[in-house]
Amino acid sequence: MQQLALTMEQPRLSVAQPISTNHGRRGSLTEMIVNDDSAIQPQQLLPLLARCNAEPRWLMWLSANQRMNKQWLASLGLEQSPVIHIDLCQDTQLHLTSRILKAGNSHLIVEWQGEFSSEERQHIQSLAVESGSHVILIQRR
Repeated sequence: MQQLALTMEQPRLSVAQPISTNHGRRGSLTEMIVNDDSAIQPQQLLPLLARCNAEPRWLMWLSANQRMNKQWLASLGLEQSPVIHIDLCQDTQLHLTSRILKAGNSHLIVEWQGEFSSEERQHIQSLAVESGSHVILIQRR
């Protein structure tokens, strides 16, 4: 993981060059399994994604039936960051995630619904690496 100096400017996100000597655009897929009553909630991971790359990117949160509000974005220090929430349904989650990764302009938190096959894992991981995007995929149990 790279350590970054992060500053917020109006109207866009400005991120300083990474302190690390590795300047590659290598993305990643990280998987988490959480319980519904877990102390860790997916939106708490958004600041982590904001620090993942030296270039400004959208922070995308794909989940079903979740809503963002400005108060908790402010409490996470993301009131000036470009954060988007998209409602996700099981039938279209692979297609939507793939399209976003192919665009190559965001990091994602995906609350995956249903089973996550090894083929889906390989597909998303290769798109993440290709696009330089970081993906945190969360499954609830």
